[in-house]
Amino acid sequence: MKKKQFIKDPIYGYIFLNNIDAKLIDTPYFQRLRRIKQLSGSEYVYPGANHTRFEHSLGVSFLAEKMASSLRHDEDSEIISEDIALIRTAALLHDIGHGPFSHTFEALLSRINKHHEDLSRWLVVETEIKDILSDYNVSPSKVCGLIHGNNTVKNKNYLNQIISSACDVDKMDFIVRDSYHTGAEYGRVDVMRIIYTMGILKGNLAVNYSALSAFEAFLIARVESFRTIYFHKVSRASQLLIIRAMELAEEELGLLQFTTPEEYLELDDYTVWSK
Repeated sequence: MKKKQFIKDPIYGYIFLNNIDAKLIDTPYFQRLRRIKQLSGSEYVYPGANHTRFEHSLGVSFLAEKMASSLRHDEDSEIISEDIALIRTAALLHDIGHGPFSHTFEALLSRINKHHEDLSRWLVVETEIKDILSDYNVSPSKVCGLIHGNNTVKNKNYLNQIISSACDVDKMDFIVRDSYHTGAEYGRVDVMRIIYTMGILKGNLAVNYSALSAFEAFLIARVESFRTIYFHKVSRASQLLIIRAMELAEEELGLLQFTTPEEYLELDDYTVWSK
């Protein structure tokens, strides 16, 4: 009997992994996400907010596959099995380029006109990740396009919208996951109802009327998350202090002097604090 691989997630339960998932997750570049907090600074307000980009990426991949598989049954869908593998993989890797302290590091990256999506693409095409994708017939260029929010699959813009849109699986996961770890009750959104009732209208994703109440709850939860978590005064103060400290120490610590993926691999929350 073939051994099944899975991870137990506190939000979705068992997340089953296929061979390409396991190989990508086992790379040092993906394992690095274990050392990058999802909500840098928020742990000073919400002590439980110590979750990382690692589990968020797993959750986004899980939801992406669920949505793509559900959309495959839509009468206007042209989704094939290769598309599902592509979207699942792109979702898994979408945050692999995040720097220390997640979005807080973006303030430094702006100095070199970069965003974490640019570094995600860099890591995909310049490391063993590219070889793993190619071995499983997943296009690295299409994965990078989806990470950047570009439509890389002809006549299938809705594939891009699964990961990057007003109601994408990235936002769905961080709403429910961040709410879970902070204890915010408004994050109890029925994202599965939204996903399973999502359809395709004129080539774009559309929310079915039957899921309107769940969609409204999602929008309200997002507003509340920004108001009480992401823009909480203590969270923002902590983030601004971290940004200022990194700006002052950037040259001494070499935070922007990485030239290879291996050098970037050494940058995470723990290594920056230890310096």
